[in-house]
Amino acid sequence: MNTRELTLAGGDSGIAGFVPGKAAASELIRRITSTDLDERMPADGDPLPAAAIAVLSRWIDAGAPWDEGFAFESTSWEPPLALRPVELPPVMDGRTNPVDRVIDDYHRKQGLAQPARCDDRSFIRRVHLDLVGLLPEPDHVEAFVNDRAPAKRQRLVATLLGEDFDQRLRYAEHWLSFWNDLLRNDYTGTGFITGGRRQITGWLHRSLVENKPFDQFVRELIAPTDESRGFIDGIVWRGTVNASQTVPIQFAQNVGQTFLGINLKCASCHDSFVDRWTLQETYDLAAIAAENPLELHRCEKATGRMATPGWLFADLGQIDPTAPRDQRLTQLATLMTRPENGWLSRNLVNRLWARLLGRGIVHPVAALRTRPWCAELL
Repeated sequence: MNTRELTLAGGDSGIAGFVPGKAAASELIRRITSTDLDERMPADGDPLPAAAIAVLSRWIDAGAPWDEGFAFESTSWEPPLALRPVELPPVMDGRTNPVDRVIDDYHRKQGLAQPARCDDRSFIRRVHLDLVGLLPEPDHVEAFVNDRAPAKRQRLVATLLGEDFDQRLRYAEHWLSFWNDLLRNDYTGTGFITGGRRQITGWLHRSLVENKPFDQFVRELIAPTDESRGFIDGIVWRGTVNASQTVPIQFAQNVGQTFLGINLKCASCHDSFVDRWTLQETYDLAAIAAENPLELHRCEKATGRMATPGWLFADLGQIDPTAPRDQRLTQLATLMTRPENGWLSRNLVNRLWARLLGRGIVHPVAALRTRPWCAELL
């Protein structure tokens, strides 16, 4: 319903969204007033209030006037494949940090007041909780408050993220839960067979303590060592499972969601209805990790079509489908961590931003094609 023409033409059903001049005969009004939960719009949340329905009805009865050329902005966003340079806005009020400069400019353009700077006691408490998950010692708080050095906040962050082993250990113990959740390493429910999943806790903890670079971290998860292979091995469930829950499909889903901010669960059963990803693309990605040839299943029915090991972004390079499995995984790890793959960098930044600030630059974090509130930050 982005344009009048598309709304009148209808979608796959061919049913027009509304009939100009006839609200009572319009599909839009039928949907928003329906008592059938499978049909009612909006699909989630409360139904529209009567006043809003009345406004829409009067608009349609009036002929649904629509300014020529007007189109609603799509909520989808196609990030450029590679990262792009950002022209930094001018410095405001002495804040020279590049992120501050972008956010200050965003506030200015949106007509928003600059938030007040938090006091030193709040800052030291927040930074400790964010980075090591523990409150600072009272004497450390007093020393920080009484410190008159202009760069004391930067120095505090550097200390908490520094080379001191005890500090690195505290950081690793706190952030282990974040990565456990993201990598599905914390799953403890029932249903998987004995030995049907492998934890990577030891590798993960050591990687955080060592401050392993993100590109190396990702490569070791996709083309794993024996210690880190639990991520791509997924969960082997008991009994017969849906085609969309097999280990190779789990691999595609987990790699897409964890490293690219792409949700392939819909496209594991059929072409996605809400995104551009297709069933073929999901199965081709899954085939990289498959031990045997992989047949596409659409809505649990075999199609007779076979997947060809392949990567989602052919412009960066492609997988050799004839290579052995280990080599295919190594090729994928290399493609994933190429500097030209901006999806990985944006996804990691967005997830860390959401962790530290409560909401991502793109929300939800597993839908990176949703329009960000500030694209320059990504």
